[in-house]
Amino acid sequence: MAANGRSDTPSPAGESRSRITVASRMRRALAAVVVTACAVAGTVPGGTPATATDTGPATPTWAAPELFEKVTVWADGESGTEAHRIPGIVVTNEGTVLAVSEARHGITDTAVHELVFKRSLDGGRTWPSAGTIEASPNRESWVNPTLLVERQTGRIFLFYNLNHQGVTGDVFYRHSDDDGRTWSERTEITSMFRELPQGWTNHSPGPGHGLQLSDGRLMLQVWHRRSVELPAAERGYSTSVIYSDDLGATWHHGGAIPIDPAYPNGETRLLERADGTLALYARYAVGSPNRRIVSVSDDRGMTWSEPYLHGSFPPAAGADAGLDRLSGGPGSVDVSRVVFSRPSTPSRRDLTLALSYDDGYSFPREKVVHAGRAGYSDVAVLDDGTVLVLYEVVPEIIVARLNVEWLTDSQDTLIAGPGLTRHLFEAEDAGAAASPALSVVDDRNSSGGQRLEFAGTEIGDHLDLEIEVPDTGTYDLNLRLLHQADRASVQVSLDGQDLGDPVDAGAEKRIYAEARMDDVELAAGTHTIRLSVTGQGSGSTGLGVGLDYVSLTRFDPPPPPPACDETVTGRHHGPLRVTGVLCLDGASVQGPVVVTGGALLVTDSRLDGPIRIAGARQVILCASEITGPLAIQDVTETVVLGGVACAPNTLRGPVAVEDSNALIRIVGNTVNGPVDVAGNSGTTAAVVSANEITGSLACAGNTPSPVNGGHPNSVAGPRGGQCAEL
Repeated sequence: MAANGRSDTPSPAGESRSRITVASRMRRALAAVVVTACAVAGTVPGGTPATATDTGPATPTWAAPELFEKVTVWADGESGTEAHRIPGIVVTNEGTVLAVSEARHGITDTAVHELVFKRSLDGGRTWPSAGTIEASPNRESWVNPTLLVERQTGRIFLFYNLNHQGVTGDVFYRHSDDDGRTWSERTEITSMFRELPQGWTNHSPGPGHGLQLSDGRLMLQVWHRRSVELPAAERGYSTSVIYSDDLGATWHHGGAIPIDPAYPNGETRLLERADGTLALYARYAVGSPNRRIVSVSDDRGMTWSEPYLHGSFPPAAGADAGLDRLSGGPGSVDVSRVVFSRPSTPSRRDLTLALSYDDGYSFPREKVVHAGRAGYSDVAVLDDGTVLVLYEVVPEIIVARLNVEWLTDSQDTLIAGPGLTRHLFEAEDAGAAASPALSVVDDRNSSGGQRLEFAGTEIGDHLDLEIEVPDTGTYDLNLRLLHQADRASVQVSLDGQDLGDPVDAGAEKRIYAEARMDDVELAAGTHTIRLSVTGQGSGSTGLGVGLDYVSLTRFDPPPPPPACDETVTGRHHGPLRVTGVLCLDGASVQGPVVVTGGALLVTDSRLDGPIRIAGARQVILCASEITGPLAIQDVTETVVLGGVACAPNTLRGPVAVEDSNALIRIVGNTVNGPVDVAGNSGTTAAVVSANEITGSLACAGNTPSPVNGGHPNSVAGPRGGQCAEL
């Protein structure tokens, strides 16, 4: 029996942080850039003159140019310090960028440290506001400042440690109710750790920043150890979480990663995945270079899995690493993007930012942010999708401002997305056969909470897995395998053809890693993947195989939107006939719109009258209202109607998208009428998701078939054809 894959073909990409102001800010940002950057003077043919600005052709906001710039936040010797270290950064509810650090009057970890902050009101470009949160009048060593924003009230928490020569450490917090300008008196919470059975004496928040879960729970990661006077193997390095379910009024201790001397972890970041599970990404606390340590919770942080090593990154210098969600997550219709910053060499050098599209299981893309010496880092994301990487180049702290276009060399954009198709086949759910027998093992470190175990006994034993590929294409074939001391070396084959060299799954410690076979040609239909035992893995004592999933991924990035030839920003009466690239921003158009070439790019506008588009290159419609039929036909590149970064539309009338060979995204709109998607083709499936449709939804003759990305449409009328299950 063939396995039916879960297809994660994304909707338009963009910022999806849980803030009530995101949509309005995004619309304002779109409007501002389009008005100033896309307009040329002139009269729109076939009607009355329309408002325009003479700035010449330029790239519109939905095709943002690659952004990369650096700003020094704390300079060498600032305020008489020897260095600033251990950075943390968040974006507040007001859009302020708040950064914190240790102001070190001695360079060592136990020297005199104060805790200081800076605020930026322009997205990290300038930092005019600064202050001290914890001074050191008695030569205190305040360490590990860690920020956490409560999104309902806007209250900002700062947690930190008072370090007593590395033997003991006490935990405190302060809060701010005025966007980080002033701070409350400190509150100590060390008592919640004193009775824990692990016997820890030093407790250090974060560093960096904590997390508010999608259900409102506040959560902070705290790493622990016993005295540094003990041998490293006896210090009991590990991480736990504390949480609050009452907006931060009270705090409670949650669960801890099980102590294992083989996985000494500290200095962590939290991630909430789209399925609600939590993952802690930790520094390997003893020795360098080493891999990152990961542990998973499926009960909101009350218990944590046995730790494992993340296989996406080679061993690198021991240092704190930044992590944040750029888009997607629980309840979002957007593609998942998670960014992760860390030094990428065996010494603290070459700070690199990696990008994941699968909630942190793998990081297929990365780029060096700072070549040369660099240390600890933290990451935050602005409402417009700009990524802020705050990092040490001791004695200074620098912020890099960048966007996903820079990170991916313009292969991914917030509006149109990365053109990602991903078909996921959970091994435990697939139709599998093997000699000898298979078993399914509960494993919270696996993507579906289980993995498939194959207990090989001799060379030649094999596991066969059938997968049902929904659409023809060239894919990267990925197998997430458990590597450990009893694992085999296996040859991967597809339909009887070997793919590359055998995969060595032997390892001294637990590692989950993807084995990737690039550029595999697959036709739609059933295929057989075989894993054949070729021998024991390196240092292994067994012939076992542990398979989490198989995935097929393909990136088909859409072409960038063209620059505007003309921009309408005011009222227009009478027909609009478009052959070039027309941008409408804040426009009110009464009368039909006919597009017979070029492109139509619309944001924050109202159009009354039928819109008929045939033979255009691109159609992008964001945060707008249309009254009357919307008919789109024979588009050759991109059709984007709504979505997270684009912002949904209200469409009062029938919508038809037909006979186009293009990337198609119809996401999150309110449609008062039927929707028909027919006869379209493309390298990625059309996405029709999270729309509210008062009429029918019908799809036919599309290749590949449309998908909803896991976010069903609400349809009052009948559903038919390829959209019957969407």
